[in-house]
Amino acid sequence: MLHLIQYNTEKYSATEQVDPSIASKWLKPDMVNWIDIESTDPEIIEQIAAIFNLHPLITEDILNVDHLPKFEAFEDHIFLSLKMLRYEQETDQISQEHLNIVLGKQLLITFQEGLPGDVFDGLRKRLELGKGVIRKSSEEYLLYHCLDAVVDNYMSISEILRSQMEQMEIKLISDTNYDAPEEVMKLKKKVNVLRGYTIPLWDAFNQMQAEGDQFFHKDSKVYFRDISDHIKFLITFFDTSREMLRDIMDLYQTNINNEMNKVMKTLTVVSAIFIPLTFVAGVYGMNFHFMPELHYEWGYPFVWSLMGFTTIVMITIMRYKKWL
Repeated sequence: MLHLIQYNTEKYSATEQVDPSIASKWLKPDMVNWIDIESTDPEIIEQIAAIFNLHPLITEDILNVDHLPKFEAFEDHIFLSLKMLRYEQETDQISQEHLNIVLGKQLLITFQEGLPGDVFDGLRKRLELGKGVIRKSSEEYLLYHCLDAVVDNYMSISEILRSQMEQMEIKLISDTNYDAPEEVMKLKKKVNVLRGYTIPLWDAFNQMQAEGDQFFHKDSKVYFRDISDHIKFLITFFDTSREMLRDIMDLYQTNINNEMNKVMKTLTVVSAIFIPLTFVAGVYGMNFHFMPELHYEWGYPFVWSLMGFTTIVMITIMRYKKWL
């Protein structure tokens, strides 16, 4: 699927299902042209690459959907590859889609895998309604909004993960029997997915600002610094999340130790009560012939009374010491 959006200050048009073979004929030099391609069909990608004279390495990177974020600068266009991430509420997983962006003169081309949905719906709506200064700006500003939409989604995912960590801490405090390790490992995997694409994106973004300087006006650079700040925030989040997950495991281990201490305390109290009883039973279990108590008529009830009295005294002492 190939979509074409064209706009300037006065005009806006959106065309669906454009034939790639005639895409270049639709471009207007007095408007910003955004071609959005949702396909990984090699024939379509190679056709677009030939029409717009894209470098062969770009075609290769577009078709390689497992590629990490990267940046390349060419004579008349720049290329940026990254990942669109979305949090799937139903499956509690982070889905990913390969995204490639080519920026040329009055032209922005985005290549998606064609999976359902993307992060550009809000951007398309703003262009259609003409809100803000986006319709008055160049293709650089459109690139900024595309990158900003992707990175903002990264930040939304980080907030969801942070919320899950905080909820896990609350559960551990309120429920000492909560089994945290499995949930921690699942959460750690999601954090690592986000981190695995954010760090390379940070490197690619820095490279774009350094090597693609001639493609951006001075006024546009302040917007890209805003994205840079957001990525820095994400990198800080990874350090914070690592500490939070470590604290959760420490809290879980503390709960385990506390439960073990309670068990050991109960066993110790029971053992302490039975030690004097065992002593009395041991004394009167000896097989000596000359034991006067063995011939007493009330010897048996006396021993039971002694053992009962001893038990009551031990329990009273332990309650006074607040061991029970």
